[in-house]
Amino acid sequence: MASVENSYEEVRRQRVQENLKHLKDLGISDISKSILDSAKSEHKLLRSPSTTRTKKRIEITEVRRSARARNHVASYKDEVDLGELKVHRRRYTSSGNNKREYDGRIASYEEYVRALKRAEKLQTDLKSGQPSFAKAMVRSHVSSCFWLGLPTKFCKDHLPPNEFKIVLEDEQGVEYDAIYIGNRTGLSGGWRAFAIDHHLEDGDVLVFELIEPDRFKIYIIKACGESNQASDDGNNTDADAKDTKKSSKKMKSRENSCSSAALVSQKRTTRSSTQGGKAAKNSKR
Repeated sequence: MASVENSYEEVRRQRVQENLKHLKDLGISDISKSILDSAKSEHKLLRSPSTTRTKKRIEITEVRRSARARNHVASYKDEVDLGELKVHRRRYTSSGNNKREYDGRIASYEEYVRALKRAEKLQTDLKSGQPSFAKAMVRSHVSSCFWLGLPTKFCKDHLPPNEFKIVLEDEQGVEYDAIYIGNRTGLSGGWRAFAIDHHLEDGDVLVFELIEPDRFKIYIIKACGESNQASDDGNNTDADAKDTKKSSKKMKSRENSCSSAALVSQKRTTRSSTQGGKAAKNSKR
């Protein structure tokens, strides 16, 4: 088996040598070598660094139709030394002027209910016939973000769905420009100035009357103010008057009962006296 393989390799080697000798005689080996050398030289040329191109500076000038030289145009800008200017950065903090921390009173439940009843009575007493609603204030309405959400049904029935400017008018006729945001059904912008100027507090109730399509007439009912104290005094006086009426009625009833008792006793005495006289007459007989 080994001898067969050696003979095969020997025959293969002899055939290769014969083929190389035949190629050399034909000159094919020299041609292939020259082609390989030329290919290497071309590859080196391709990899050689390219020559740097000098960039020319192009100046852009305005094209003019006239050949006449242009006159000098005076500049009206203020000459300011930029070196003396200082950059100031504006800082925004949560406790700045944009927001107001709530420092007012907090109404009790009784004060809130009393103010709400007075607002409902005021709303029913309005004689204009215009649409209106009552809104109780909370802290977010009168401090911090100053956002006032309005009743959704009222806004859908009487206000447009888009954003527009609306006027807020108080009881004295002072006007404030505010922004109504239709998709959120609330007031922004000038509402902050209205709330601060009127010292609105937690528990106050406001009656909004839409006197025009873009104007609210606002009536303020203070929960912790003089108005409610006056109403309390009025309620107390009414209660006192009722008590005096009740006491006077009781006195009259007592007087009537006493007079009726006196009449009964008088009748009894007269009856007894008459009966005694009759008995004396009979005894004499």
